[in-house]
Amino acid sequence: MPGNDNLVIVLDPGHGGENEGLKHRGLIEKDMNLVTANAMRDELLQYDNVEVYITNPEKADMSLKERAEYADSVGADILISLHFNMSENHQMYGSEVWIPSIGLGNSKMHSLGDVFMEQFDEMGFTLRGVKTRLNDSGLDYYGILRESTALGIPGILVEHGYADHLRDYEKVNDEADWKALGISDATAVAKYYGLKSSSLGRDYSSYVCNGYFAPEEAIGSDVTAPEQSLLVYMGTTEDGDRFHISAYDTESEIVYYDYTVDGGKTWSTIFPFENGKNMAEFCIKDIPSDGEVFARVYNGHFLEAETNRIYYKESVEITHGKETEQKIEPVTSDVQTAMAMSRAEPVISAPAEMSSGTKYLCLFGVVLAILLIVTAFATYKERMRRKRMGREERRAGFIPMRRMQQIENLCLLSGVCVLLLSVTVFGVSFAKSRAIETKPVSGVVQDDSLTRRDEPEKEEKLSFSVMDTDRTEGYVLTEEKEIVPGDELLTQMRYNEEMMQDPETVVVYDIAEGLLRVPLVEGIARNPYDLSGFSGTDLDKTYVSGDGVKVMKGIDVSKFQGDIDWQQVRQAGVEFAILRIGIRGYGSGELQTDARFYENYRGATEAGIKVGVYFFSAAISEEEAREEADYVLGILQECPVEMPVVFDTEPILYDDARTDDLTPNRLTDITVAFCERIRESGYQPMIYANSKRFTTVLHLEKLEAYDKWLADYRESPDYPYAFTMWQFTEKGTVPGISGNVDIDLFFYKE
Repeated sequence: MPGNDNLVIVLDPGHGGENEGLKHRGLIEKDMNLVTANAMRDELLQYDNVEVYITNPEKADMSLKERAEYADSVGADILISLHFNMSENHQMYGSEVWIPSIGLGNSKMHSLGDVFMEQFDEMGFTLRGVKTRLNDSGLDYYGILRESTALGIPGILVEHGYADHLRDYEKVNDEADWKALGISDATAVAKYYGLKSSSLGRDYSSYVCNGYFAPEEAIGSDVTAPEQSLLVYMGTTEDGDRFHISAYDTESEIVYYDYTVDGGKTWSTIFPFENGKNMAEFCIKDIPSDGEVFARVYNGHFLEAETNRIYYKESVEITHGKETEQKIEPVTSDVQTAMAMSRAEPVISAPAEMSSGTKYLCLFGVVLAILLIVTAFATYKERMRRKRMGREERRAGFIPMRRMQQIENLCLLSGVCVLLLSVTVFGVSFAKSRAIETKPVSGVVQDDSLTRRDEPEKEEKLSFSVMDTDRTEGYVLTEEKEIVPGDELLTQMRYNEEMMQDPETVVVYDIAEGLLRVPLVEGIARNPYDLSGFSGTDLDKTYVSGDGVKVMKGIDVSKFQGDIDWQQVRQAGVEFAILRIGIRGYGSGELQTDARFYENYRGATEAGIKVGVYFFSAAISEEEAREEADYVLGILQECPVEMPVVFDTEPILYDDARTDDLTPNRLTDITVAFCERIRESGYQPMIYANSKRFTTVLHLEKLEAYDKWLADYRESPDYPYAFTMWQFTEKGTVPGISGNVDIDLFFYKE
């Protein structure tokens, strides 16, 4: 509600009435959801300045629209729908959240969803991700998100875990579990909003959330399988043959994997990747001599991709007179030359010189692999650069983004494969030339006997079937036991994967939402100030450093400051004032001059205070932005200024506004249109915003030509990018002004 300083949270326990939700082993979801909601409410009410409401405390029939309307009636800042999960085939497990598909609702709830994932990780759940889903009409699939978004309320749907799978059932099967999840959910919300609780002894005001741009268009579910998947043999341990599996997916997290030893006739249970990791290792015991091993990887939408295949083949002996030649049967896979896997001791043969042709071939392969990997990395960097561009600029590129991604993936995968093959060939040739006992090198076993010479021949059969539990004899997940030569290749693979991760990030401060982790924008001038040089409060605030930067102290005012004694303001040390010159109505769209602008302009200039102006914009097009600029310039013809002319664009959080649907690209273009018109007229344009708006709403790379006015109410501004003016408080005290006022520092060099 307007004027309410409390955070209003509405909890929606899913289902009710005859719609009971999941039913499994005596569990009824509507009961589980309400217990979780009550525990979450009780925990949240222990934090300062929080109000909590529950939509359906009686578990009655209640439509999704009625739930959203109830949230709206109590002035909800957020609506959280609580659920538990069950899958049709009982294979899935893990926690996930669903968020709106577009706009600020998406960006805000994505940040909150990340915090929920952190909480679920701490509780031992597998993470299925923060996701969106659209219906056939292109709207949010989940009705509670659709209805809350229509009312301007950010909504999030939380699926705590799968009650029908053993991995999750043990965490969600009684009332104590449901209450624990409610407390964990409350902690996620407290972290996201930076809440404090004296009774709980908690202060999350320094918690760092991830920041995201509001998407320009609705984002649907990922419909593509993982793009890369690779299986590498790593050697034999006491637990069996060890394998490394890695996967990559641009749009989703990699969540599960399973594997087969009989070419896909039967499969293991579905195992989880470690949360946040796209690599895993596992061991298999007693693989048949004619085994065919490969794996499947699954993303958060349960879309799968197969790895390459590793074949197990017997070797044969060919006798020529007194000499015995060991001949390896071809052992292949889709990506690598694998290995001959019979369990024999190595064979000693006469030394042989490695041919120069083999050496050059291997060298050529290594060089080619490096070129391919470098090309993949360069393509990735270019794609990340273009990703930060506007949509139209990306479309104008010679190569489409999707094609660039395909090239990047192909080059990386091909490079790894060529490297594997080259190292394999070199290892086999070198081992033969040295005539010593050999070990697997880069996934190749030089081991050609059919049976061990010191043991009677025996045949071991492996009983292999689709497994319903997480433990099956003969299939052992193990940590790394030893280092084998293949690990050197694995280290390179890990390095390559790290290079393919998201760009470097920085932490910024948002007045409303606290600390946010956002991508670093390359090519933008950085904050030049020595943070240790700031000291003081209100008009005693100053900056002293050896960098030659000086400051002027100023204020920014509008009609809301009432009558101002400008002579007293000047005597207090105020050197400049930024006056609100006008606004565009965020509802009506009408242009209006601030009711006290002329009075403030006259009083400030007569007192010898330098003057600048700001315009509160509600433009929804570049044409309207230029109209606003012309409106300002018309007034400046009779009231010229020497300080900047500022474009002020802010979200309207307490009411519906004509600017609610502006996308980041569109708002950035509007900002440029205003600033360019001001600059063309000989004035200094400036943009006012807080850190979050500068880094997750406006595209800074398009605004480098204009000065920035930063709103950041802390002792020192550690915002990562350059700015010219700093609004460091909105509750300052200045003689000559009744009540609070914004106070600013203007930075300059003589």
